[in-house]
Amino acid sequence: MKKNLLAIIILALLLVNTIMTGFMMLTVLTTNNQAVTLIGDIAAALQIEANGGENGQGFSGSATGNVDIANMDTYVISDMTISLKDDGSGKQHFMLATFVLSMDKSNADYEMYGKAESMATYEQQIRAKINDVFSSYTYDDVRQHEEEAIATALEKIQELFGSGFIYDLSLSSKVYQ
Repeated sequence: MKKNLLAIIILALLLVNTIMTGFMMLTVLTTNNQAVTLIGDIAAALQIEANGGENGQGFSGSATGNVDIANMDTYVISDMTISLKDDGSGKQHFMLATFVLSMDKSNADYEMYGKAESMATYEQQIRAKINDVFSSYTYDDVRQHEEEAIATALEKIQELFGSGFIYDLSLSSKVYQ
């Protein structure tokens, strides 16, 4: 009799344990699904913020490479001479560069700003933004942190237009002195 009673108690505890495990799994999975949904929403929001919108033409320059070649246009700013920040050596250093702006023709702002005639109107302002960024670097710094300077200049240009239709800035030639 004691063995049967002990077997019934063990069976009851096993059944209670199974029910509690099922309940815990159900609550954990529900909470986990909610957490995954929340994390997914946050990641989507951060991606939108990083890319500046649903089309991926943001102010961060992260849209580079997302534009189809058929929708690409370029504008060249030739022979910019930029006086670099004094490094304390007593010599004045300069940078002579040609910059290429890559634009997305499918972006709505391209029609307003991106055509060659419009870009010529804004070229001096673009030159000023590029000059402001690069002139804040010393000779050694600009050579070591060239990509960072280009990214910062791109952000300044995108802020100037309030748009990401210019999605890339690159150097086609450069000479440091």
